[in-house]
Amino acid sequence: MDNSDLLFRKAEEADIARIWEIIGQAKAQMRRLNSHQWDENYPALENIAKDIQSGNGYVFCNKENIAVTYGVISFDGEPAYKEIDGKWTNELPYMVVHRLAVADEMKHQGLAKRFMLQAEEVSRNKGIYEFRIDTNFDNQYMLRLIDSLGFSYSGEVPYRGDKRKAFEKSIRPHSSSFGIPGYTIREAIYEDAEIIYEAIDKHREDLRIWLPFVDGLNSVADEQSFLESTLKVPYKERDVVYIIEKGFAICGLIGFHFSDRTNHRTEIGYWLLPEFRGKGVITRAVHYLCQWAFFEKDFNRIQVRCAVGNQPSNAIPQRLGFTLEGTERDGELLSSGEYTDINVYSLLRKELELK
Repeated sequence: MDNSDLLFRKAEEADIARIWEIIGQAKAQMRRLNSHQWDENYPALENIAKDIQSGNGYVFCNKENIAVTYGVISFDGEPAYKEIDGKWTNELPYMVVHRLAVADEMKHQGLAKRFMLQAEEVSRNKGIYEFRIDTNFDNQYMLRLIDSLGFSYSGEVPYRGDKRKAFEKSIRPHSSSFGIPGYTIREAIYEDAEIIYEAIDKHREDLRIWLPFVDGLNSVADEQSFLESTLKVPYKERDVVYIIEKGFAICGLIGFHFSDRTNHRTEIGYWLLPEFRGKGVITRAVHYLCQWAFFEKDFNRIQVRCAVGNQPSNAIPQRLGFTLEGTERDGELLSSGEYTDINVYSLLRKELELK
């Protein structure tokens, strides 16, 4: 049966009877395969009703709007995961998929994997990039699916008096182009800590001249701690940190700081590795994020602060039409032990609209 025109949507009360039919088919298959993933008491009809009431139930529907796949996509946390016999990579917010089932007539068409990938898209839209899942030791279909999607084994979790295998993976954010062929920008996630640290450590002497934070970054764990503190903030309130990449090579970071959403103002900071400078990369990236901040996040004012002696950094806001508002005397203590004055630039939304 063709599945190219399936619709992915939240499950509704009108879907319950059909979902229950699909669950029944899945239970029958598990009995035939001697799997103890589910039994006659679980999932129960009330579980499905609660899934839908909470907004966590999702379906793939055919062109007649009849459900052919069902699953739960939850961001509420799983209490049993706190008791893992093993270890999770981090303590960030995460997504879980439960109760995944495909109608008999649609089996062996990749719908379970397609559902999982769609769940990842739901998670990306929430700015949550950790995916956890558990399954029974004898559920070979799910174990193969989990393996095919790149999960790593984390340990065992308790479940209804028994234990289940638990897995996790990071969800890579989508990359966007910003006007220079070959270069992209995407949100930095916890898994990026190692490549970020290695890039900084390799160019430490160059970067520390104008970036005092470099001297306090002495391990991958330090970078993990920074990213974890950032990613724990709900996406709508988060000061997002972005990686600039060429292919899969890190070029630098750019991101927002000290956002004041009451007054619709924020600040952009950036750094670039030496071999990628002088190519217009940061100028284009700042312009791209200004547009995003003004028109997608409803900021009205964007500020950039540059040490007066850092001419390449000052050239960015100057080139983009920012206004130099003034200079903070001795505004920052450099790694050299000397204070530097800081130029403060700003751009208003109405000014970008006029350009």
